[in-house]
Amino acid sequence: MPHAADTADRWGVADGDAPPPGDTVNDMDAIARHPQSSTTPRTAPWRSWWSRAWASARNRNARGWYFGACFGLIYQVIMVISIWTSMTTLSQQLLATVLLVPFYAGFLLLPPMNWGERRSIRLTVVGLYWAYTLLFFPLLGADTFWLWILVGAVATTLCEEFPVVVTVIAVLVAVPLLYGFVTDFIDSTFIAAPIIFSVAAMMYGINVQIKSLRELKQAQGEMARLAVVEERARFSRDMHDILGHSLTVVTVKSELARRLVTLDPARAEEEIADIERLTRAALADLRSAVTGYRELSLSTELAVAQASLASANIQAHLPQSAETAAPDLREVFGWVLREGVTNVIRHSGAKNCWVELTRSTMEVSDDGRGLPPAGSTRSGAWEGEDCAGNGLQGLLERAAAAGARVSTGASAHGGARLLVERAGEAAVDRSGERANA
Repeated sequence: MPHAADTADRWGVADGDAPPPGDTVNDMDAIARHPQSSTTPRTAPWRSWWSRAWASARNRNARGWYFGACFGLIYQVIMVISIWTSMTTLSQQLLATVLLVPFYAGFLLLPPMNWGERRSIRLTVVGLYWAYTLLFFPLLGADTFWLWILVGAVATTLCEEFPVVVTVIAVLVAVPLLYGFVTDFIDSTFIAAPIIFSVAAMMYGINVQIKSLRELKQAQGEMARLAVVEERARFSRDMHDILGHSLTVVTVKSELARRLVTLDPARAEEEIADIERLTRAALADLRSAVTGYRELSLSTELAVAQASLASANIQAHLPQSAETAAPDLREVFGWVLREGVTNVIRHSGAKNCWVELTRSTMEVSDDGRGLPPAGSTRSGAWEGEDCAGNGLQGLLERAAAAGARVSTGASAHGGARLLVERAGEAAVDRSGERANA
């Protein structure tokens, strides 16, 4: 049987959408935008429909319908044979045959010509196609109901709404049965009615399956699009985490080297050498990030933090080893340490920076200006937990992926605090520390 086609996916017009170009509203809008063309003759609505329908009928996606429809018309040879063997006069035979030609042509063309049209147009087409079969009753009598097999196929192809489909099938099945009871043509109508029901129900089932496949395809496309968006967000987050820290340290060291050029040339040369090393390391990290093979080490970040804080004349109080942290949290802790130290150097004005590390928590704190008060325009080390900054937002996402959470607040030293912890294990760590104390 014919294959139903995707309507909204192909033409982008769904039930209830605004009329397509060529209708009165759009024509008036066009006249308002281009007053000089207001005297141009307007395209008649039926011509606009015909241009769309003809383009739809020639669309390559309609080929599946044409193949199935031609296969379904093979069975209609029985109707032609019945006309030429049961009718007594040549005029009746010729008239019935002539009437069948547009009927079969409508079966082939009407569905693809009206895919994507508004529901009112599709229902009108189905109604006119069914009404056309009434011309056969004076010639064929009860045999006309065999033509309703094609009417049911067209109706269930064009009408996607379940209540409409149920109503159409009920009418197409009930009328032949009632006609058989009234006229005693029970044998013929009782055979035609179940076939009409079977074909219509089968066509509706095919339509539902094709619609499900279309929605699945759309869902897969949406998933692919979201994957691309997520990958872009991850890449931009990595770029910020890599370059933001490195460039901040380079800036601090550059300022220091500029001051030392005349006071202590040897120390300035050391700082310039460090700048070169940092830029090379940043370039290597950038290349690794682009290729997707970058790995962040907490031990390395502790060493980098020590050097970076020293360059900014901030006293560092760091753990001796990264082995204390849980293996699955070390990468997250490395990012937290990098972001925290970067913000301490950039914003805090602190003299000291503390990093406290347990198996499931890491805290970066300082004795600087602290968090800005609510409504203040002054920048502090962090803007608070609801900050929309790229750095903190990136940490929130990374921590969430590892089952941890990030929070900010005031530190015990008077400055700001950045804390990441895995809730269930953090309480155990704190109780263990109290017991050891």
